[in-house]
Amino acid sequence: MRTPVTQEAILAGIVKNVQEVPDHSITSITWGVCLSAVQSQKTGLASLVSHIAPKTGTVRPADGPGQSAHQTAAALLDPKSTNTDHASLALAAINSLLPSPPKGEEIPGQDMLLRLGKGKKVAVIGHFPFVDALRKACQTCWVLERQPKEGDLIATEAPTILPQADLITITGTTLLNGTLAELLNLCREDATVVLLGPTTPFASSLFSCGIDILAGSEVVDPEAVLDGIRGGSCFKGLKGVKQTAWARPGLTI
Repeated sequence: MRTPVTQEAILAGIVKNVQEVPDHSITSITWGVCLSAVQSQKTGLASLVSHIAPKTGTVRPADGPGQSAHQTAAALLDPKSTNTDHASLALAAINSLLPSPPKGEEIPGQDMLLRLGKGKKVAVIGHFPFVDALRKACQTCWVLERQPKEGDLIATEAPTILPQADLITITGTTLLNGTLAELLNLCREDATVVLLGPTTPFASSLFSCGIDILAGSEVVDPEAVLDGIRGGSCFKGLKGVKQTAWARPGLTI
């Protein structure tokens, strides 16, 4: 297994990365059904906990235009924000400040995972739209979900499944609900771990936590993105974004 990490250390590393770049005032916050968006230096996205886990607290933070993006991002470290839309807002603020990956090429997560997972044992945390295609390409494909769909396994099976997997794909929302560290601690040292989804920050500190690939997104047309979010679009149907991946040094994707 990998060197154990804690959720607190993971989040602290991300916030430290953000504090190393210039601060900007937040110019707008957009709430949708599935996503939140923060505009500061650029437009940053994050999934909404209130959409993923509707039974949790859904009170929207009071932060608004004029707030420091650094201060808003730091709310991620407050234990009271875990599994709430406060964490979503903090991650969106983080994504509005962190620079894009060095290459910035468009790399759809589905295509990358189909290539990396071919013939391997793959575990996916979160039921992504592409899991049916992945199941056909892999030797074995386990999908673990808190609310499993047909063919999925309940998330509590992770301690049994993850040590068997060669490739593990984890939804970025585990940064919001407090579960990323416990999942990373179950992965084999030689397994490839991908953090995937619009919430995923391009924070270099995550490489030292045992993540090999950060597969997030970049907003290329802010107006189209904000219109889509206001209209209730989730990431799959959102226009004006591209999927981008950043691999740890020494790893080619």
